[in-house]
Amino acid sequence: MDQIIKSQSDKPQESSAGSELKLTEKNFRDLAHSSPDAIFVYVDEKIIFANNTGLILLRASETEQVIGRDIWDFIPSSSHRSLKRAVDLIINNKKSYISTEDKMITIDGTAIDIEISSTYFNFNGKNGIQAFIRDISKRKRAEERIKSSEKDYKILFESTGTAMLFLEEDKTISMINGECEKISGYTKDEIEGKKKWTEFVAPEDRLTLETNHEWRRKSGDAPMNFEFKLIDKYQRHHNAFMTITMIPGTKKSVASIIDLTEIKKAEEILAATQQNYRLLVENTKEAIAIIQDEMVRYVNPKLCEITGYSENHILNKKFYKLVHSDFNEIVRNEYRHRLDGTESVTISPVKIIDTGNNERWFQINSVLTIWGEKPAVLLFFNDVTETKNAQDALMASEEKYRLLAENAKDIIIVYDENGTVNYLNYSGYETFGIQKDKNNNIKVTDILFPGSGYLRPSALTGDTGKDFKNYKNRIEVSNFLGELIQLETISSPIKLDSDNYGMLVVGRDITERKQLEKEIILISERIRQQVSRDLHDDLNPHLIGIEALSQVLSMSLKKKQVSESADAEKITTLINKAITKTHRLARGLCPIDLESSGIQTPLMNLMKLVRSLYGIECKFTYDESIIIEDIALATNLYYIAQEATLNSAKYSGGSLITITLERSRDTLTLSIEDNGSGIPRKKGTDKEKNSGMGLKIMKYRAEIIDGVFSIQKNRPAGTVISVKIPINILKSEGRISYGGRFPKTKPETADIYS
Repeated sequence: MDQIIKSQSDKPQESSAGSELKLTEKNFRDLAHSSPDAIFVYVDEKIIFANNTGLILLRASETEQVIGRDIWDFIPSSSHRSLKRAVDLIINNKKSYISTEDKMITIDGTAIDIEISSTYFNFNGKNGIQAFIRDISKRKRAEERIKSSEKDYKILFESTGTAMLFLEEDKTISMINGECEKISGYTKDEIEGKKKWTEFVAPEDRLTLETNHEWRRKSGDAPMNFEFKLIDKYQRHHNAFMTITMIPGTKKSVASIIDLTEIKKAEEILAATQQNYRLLVENTKEAIAIIQDEMVRYVNPKLCEITGYSENHILNKKFYKLVHSDFNEIVRNEYRHRLDGTESVTISPVKIIDTGNNERWFQINSVLTIWGEKPAVLLFFNDVTETKNAQDALMASEEKYRLLAENAKDIIIVYDENGTVNYLNYSGYETFGIQKDKNNNIKVTDILFPGSGYLRPSALTGDTGKDFKNYKNRIEVSNFLGELIQLETISSPIKLDSDNYGMLVVGRDITERKQLEKEIILISERIRQQVSRDLHDDLNPHLIGIEALSQVLSMSLKKKQVSESADAEKITTLINKAITKTHRLARGLCPIDLESSGIQTPLMNLMKLVRSLYGIECKFTYDESIIIEDIALATNLYYIAQEATLNSAKYSGGSLITITLERSRDTLTLSIEDNGSGIPRKKGTDKEKNSGMGLKIMKYRAEIIDGVFSIQKNRPAGTVISVKIPINILKSEGRISYGGRFPKTKPETADIYS
């Protein structure tokens, strides 16, 4: 180009600028228009020449769209500054050549990527620039796609869950990803370009991998996949699986490594688990079978053992033939339900006949499973033959005891903690006149304890009640005729179910027995009184007469001075003693004379006797409104008071004994109190053994007069023995009477020492 410019300067110059322009264009035309690159020449920032390739580059349809225009019209404003610096550099250093990449704006406003090479051009003494421009848009787009692809591959390389690495021909590791750092324990800086892959291979695997490395580069036919032991930074061995291949056109290799250590451990655990499950299934006490397409596909040894059939005899046979024909449809329906996905249930016991023709009962549980990649049903046979037999025996026993309870003459009642009667036998329904109806909602208080509380099971199921001891009691209830009857009950807490307690009450009607006892006691008392009167009114006068005769005889013999007079005196003395004993015997047989003194005088005499014998202060409090009409009642109360008072005097060590006989709204109460040491409690579990004969007798006497006998600690010290008798019983039988007034707030105390 410099030569063209130089030749132009040697030629004669035309007078007009237009002729100079035409001459220049002629010199450039052939060369410029043949160039594949766009050529632009601009002087004073005005374009004076553009070849055809340039016009096409700027997408100009006519030359006038480009020639004469400012070069900056086709340059993005963001590039003006850098391009002006380049122009200044070229002009100031005319031999410089600047090549760069930038953008150009076409006629239609499209920005295209260009590669521009600029040099100095002297145009008739003016500074000009000739620019060779090549459209590099396609190359740029290709480069962008390559960059994008490289970025994607790099992201993929780093993000993959597999350790990736590039290997050079000399075995050096040139690049690794993050997963490779994890498995090796080294950082990228510690590995890339510094370590060879052989450093990470266990010695026993190294030769094989090195051989494959050389073979792969020579023939390209080496194995791509293999397992080996990888050694990490901390000398730990990993089970690794590697896939390796050559990068086409190079001697490099790319490899991916999967750490199989955890997988191997899992496989070992799985294998051990499978072995354990196999041993469990083979040795379990439950019989197991797998059913598929209604055929038996698997049985464990236990099923063969309990049925007596061999495995070959059972396998690939219809499974429902394992059970008794009565249960075929039951197990078939269960099988269908499982395949349909219905929730698993436990089949009621089914019967199987073994090879010995014995009945065996099994509870069957089923669950859906997969066998050979097809749905199947897993059946568990739990042998419940002994349980079934026990249940049958229990049902028979329950039926037997039910019949026994239903036909018992005693009343049998079971009620819960709320007092609702859960069971009442026939005798109970008959006694209380209740219509037997399943819908009856009977409360125990309606029959046993009308109008009062009742013994709750919770009161007997604490620390002292869980031993299920029996509790005895005597109560009065009304039968269906409205008559009062007496029941002797034995109550015991029982378990109604796993969570709730109840009370079992067995009641025996003792009304007739009690009446007979009273009659016997009454007869006994009458005989005692009769004997006492006979002794006092008949025998005693005879003895007194004999005593008088013997005294007369003795005096007569003395006057006559007969030696037998001494014997006569002895006879008189013996007769006198007999009279005394007869008197005592009569008083002992009948200590109470209701007609003359009632019970007060004997009790006061008892107090005087205790004081004189033991020196203990005694007090007697008596409700004067009470008149005891029944000799048996008075006698037994007296003997109870006597036994308790003498026991207290002998053994309590107290200084005061108080006897009280009073009535309240509901009871007539006799109590004997002392301030001594109390009755000692002996070791043992049987209360009756500890109570002594005297206590037993007192308790018995209390029972035969319809009383409740009790012994309690006194406060602050001593013992209280009491007998309480229901007033309504005593009044209804005419055994007591009273004037209708209650004792004073502070009952009068008889001073027995005055």
